[in-house]
Amino acid sequence: MKLSNVFLLLLGVIFISGCIDQPQDQTATPTVPVTPTGEVKEYTIRESNFELDPATITANLGDTVRITVINDQGTHNLFIEGYNQRVNIVPAGTTQVMEFVADRAGTFDMWCEVAGHRDAGMEGQLIVS
Repeated sequence: MKLSNVFLLLLGVIFISGCIDQPQDQTATPTVPVTPTGEVKEYTIRESNFELDPATITANLGDTVRITVINDQGTHNLFIEGYNQRVNIVPAGTTQVMEFVADRAGTFDMWCEVAGHRDAGMEGQLIVS
């Protein structure tokens, strides 16, 4: 067998071995569960064409977040990324409530999921610290 064929064969074996599933790293630090603090942060977000008011809300890690979403104008909903929380798409005059425990810190985008509404400025942030 020529040296170039041996080299290509060896290269192929290395490539294929890299594609085989390797065991996951079991030394990674597990996520620490957050104990709810018992504190309830209540917010009212009013939706109109094309605005969230207020656009930014804050909570502490472990707080229960209760958001009353009031749709004053148009057809809207509200989605909070990272928490995968949302209220339904509804017409004007509708009030909905979402509630969850703020169990991870960070800045999470929230927006109306109706096509084009986020691009028109209907977005904000939930900040958990």
